[in-house]
Amino acid sequence: MSLAIRKEYIFDESEGEVTADEFVDFLDLPENKSKSYLLVDGYIVMMAGNANINHHRISSYIAREIGNYLKGKPCEVFQDMNVYLFQESIGNCKNVFQPDLIVGCDREKMVLRGYEGPPELIVEVTSKSTANYDYLVKTLHYMRAGVKEYWIVDLDRNQIVVYLNGGEEAPIIRSYTFEDTISIGIFGDFSIDFKEILEIVDLSLK
Repeated sequence: MSLAIRKEYIFDESEGEVTADEFVDFLDLPENKSKSYLLVDGYIVMMAGNANINHHRISSYIAREIGNYLKGKPCEVFQDMNVYLFQESIGNCKNVFQPDLIVGCDREKMVLRGYEGPPELIVEVTSKSTANYDYLVKTLHYMRAGVKEYWIVDLDRNQIVVYLNGGEEAPIIRSYTFEDTISIGIFGDFSIDFKEILEIVDLSLK
């Protein structure tokens, strides 16, 4: 399969755009099983490296806390699931991301290959190699697609940035630190205590 692949953020547009279906076929190739790719504006992006242990600790902690809260509720929390973002129909999808964590509440969007449409909440635990994508590219696409709430959890900068989608208006942006307890806006009665996260990470590994 000959597709345009953007390696380590170096874009090669000579092959033309890739459809979401072609992207799924690409991911299914044996040589790509152990690698991480995104589809961004119709082009495949190879993401750099594996997440470190602090990344996994933070992501797992948040997923576990949200999962416990959601017991008996219609929404679900998922980790590392492909999310298909599009404006009009899935056939026009040119962006497929794999957030660290999502909360989805629409059963019709939960399909075998991932989540087709914007989830209610996305959390990205950023790192030095992914920061530009998390803060710039993903923020734009998540807000544009209709994701209600987007968190960027950044241990290196000691900050959590929360974007609340404003629809036609600019998103509301709030910034916190790992000393804060942060409410999840889509729930209203649930929050994450980031001081507890500080107790499980190893700051010497930053």
